[in-house]
Amino acid sequence: MAAVCHQGSAVRLLCLFLFICCAPLQAAETVLRVAVAANFRAAMEEQLLPAFTATHQVQVELSSASTGMLHNQIRHGAPFHLLLAADNVAPAALAASGEGVADTLFCYARGRLVLVGGELAQLQDHAHSIAIGNPALAPYGRAAEQVLARPDFASGAARKRVLGSNVLQALQFWHSGSVDLALLPRSLAPDGLLIPARWHEPIEQQGILLQRGADLAAARALLAWLQGPEAGTGIRRAGYDPCS
Repeated sequence: MAAVCHQGSAVRLLCLFLFICCAPLQAAETVLRVAVAANFRAAMEEQLLPAFTATHQVQVELSSASTGMLHNQIRHGAPFHLLLAADNVAPAALAASGEGVADTLFCYARGRLVLVGGELAQLQDHAHSIAIGNPALAPYGRAAEQVLARPDFASGAARKRVLGSNVLQALQFWHSGSVDLALLPRSLAPDGLLIPARWHEPIEQQGILLQRGADLAAARALLAWLQGPEAGTGIRRAGYDPCS
């Protein structure tokens, strides 16, 4: 009988030991999955996440693509906790569908468009090919299309346009010499020629907490931090205008 009791105590001690050892491991393995628009990935990696993770013990995993593609992935069950879009359309749609937490919608940056490879006058010349993000998927691509549709540039309507699946691919097309010009986010080409903001609709980049992250403290912490002054400084340094 004593041997049985001793064996039972040993089992309980072993279970307690495993619980104590494994609980911190499970917490440490919690990964915050953030879907981020392609144009904003570099800002997150270089400016923002190093500062955030220095004061928050959390592992952050970024997935980047065009906003339209990320929206589609979320609608089909992608396990993201937070979306940082390049527009205000996708976050609003997710809030309306219930896939996003409506009262967490926030503007985190305002983007600007630049021309690389030439001067504004060359937008009138159809001989110059140009790369832009796919307007159906990339908000900066929509803005670029609005610029090219201006009456000033009507003579360039027949130009060769190369569409990138996102703005990073459009930048790659220009870097490789596949096109003469490109219309890109200022954050990706800080030396580019700034396009007047009145030439296209405002590019307001919004974020939203997704339902998968609603109960995740790390997701809410990042969302709150992105709206604070430290993040604001990093966002401006990355080539964006503040929301207010």
